[in-house]
Order: sequence, then structure tokens, then C-alpha cells
Amino acid sequence: MLNKTELKSKAFKKLAVLSVITSMFMVGCSSDQSYKREVDGNEDYLNSPALKALIIPEGVSVPVESGDFYVDNNKIDGAVGKQLDIRPPTLAIATIPESFVHHEHNTVTFNVPVSYGVWNNIPNTLNKQNILVSSSDSKTIKTNNAIISRQDEQQPVEASFVFTRQNLGATETITIVLSSLTRSGENLMSQPIEVQRYVVGLFNQIMDDVAPESLRTVPVKTDEKKSDPNKELKEDLKDSIRDSIRNDR
Repeated sequence: MLNKTELKSKAFKKLAVLSVITSMFMVGCSSDQSYKREVDGNEDYLNSPALKALIIPEGVSVPVESGDFYVDNNKIDGAVGKQLDIRPPTLAIATIPESFVHHEHNTVTFNVPVSYGVWNNIPNTLNKQNILVSSSDSKTIKTNNAIISRQDEQQPVEASFVFTRQNLGATETITIVLSSLTRSGENLMSQPIEVQRYVVGLFNQIMDDVAPESLRTVPVKTDEKKSDPNKELKEDLKDSIRDSIRNDR
């Protein structure tokens, strides 16, 4: 028989082995970000046999063919399965009141009130993203080639940007141009989704850095009865209007 000391020793060894395996598993999961961009599920359907022609016995009538449920067996061009990127495109969101934004390929153009100091804050946003400025003045900002990492990407990219500014009275129009984008030496400028992800992503970061605090927090839902002291009076007025319409009829 095993004594208590031997049992504890074996239990400790098993626990140590399980801890190591668990740690390795967690490290593997933390470094593999593919789950954020791939469809997760069983792929046995890819090995399903092809459909066979329907054999109709003699004397049996069948409904007229309809294209509503037609199955296209033609070859599909493009990414499928694990090669298909399921991430949604990054959308430009102008969070500053009285501002608007337009995105087209590698360019984001937006107009904002000068009072928010967006132009003057752009260097701070670039610094937070580890994007170094190569030259700047009151109308133009150019960046060096910067390495940008995303949590949903296995490899970082190298990107450079050019910012231009035009004053229009109480507002300013700022244009962000993604001038280069590469990953492991591969030029990504011809891939619209990749280009959009980085130029629009930087714009949204700029907006987030200068947005008012009221837009950063979710408003607390209040009781409608308490928030509008005249609500009962308004409801009574609506009822009176309805009654008068019925009487007119």
C-alpha cells in the first residue's frame, strides 16, 4: 500500500503536469488570433458527395421547376473556408457634433469645428500609436513608415500617412491619406478592405481622442415620468384631441 506521503507526491506531480499543459494551451490561444477572423465550426460538409440527378419513375408527375431553390454547382472564385476573412469592414464614425466624414479607398476627409482642436491633437494620437512624424507645419503632417500591430492580425503592417488641413472659417477640413501599406514585404495598397481597416482605424482613433466626455459614456436611462413633468398634461391633451375628432365624425 502507498502511504500518505507517496500519494501526496504523486498527486502533486499530476497537478504540476496539468498546470504546464494548461499554461501551454493558454499561451497558444493568446498568440493565435485566427478565431477573430475565421468561421468556427465543423468542416465535414466539404467532403459531402455531389448531388445526383433525380430519377423520376414512369407515370409520376412532378411540379414545374422553379429557380427559387436552385443550387449553383459552379466553381466559386475567391477566398473560402479558413481563408475567408469574416471581420466586418471598419466604418468611419464622426463623433464630434456638427462634423461629417467621407471615406474613399485610402483617403478619409472630414470637416470639424476648429474649437475642438483636432489638428493640434493629431500628433498626440500618432504618438500613442507609436507613429513618428517626419515633418509638420500648420497645413501638412507627414509620418515615417511605422509598424502597426492589431490584436486580430498575426503579423504587423508597415504604414505611412499624410495629413493636410484647410481652414474654412469656424471649421477645418482635414484629409488623411494612407500613402503606403505593406505586410512582410507584400504591398497591400491594392486590397481595399486592408486599406480601409488602417486609414479609417486611425481616423476613428483621432475622433475618440478629441470626442467630448459626454460621448464616451453611455447615458443613464431615467424614468420618463420623472424626466418630463408635463407628460401627464400632454397625454390629457392627446386624449382631448382624439375625443374631438370622434365627435366631429
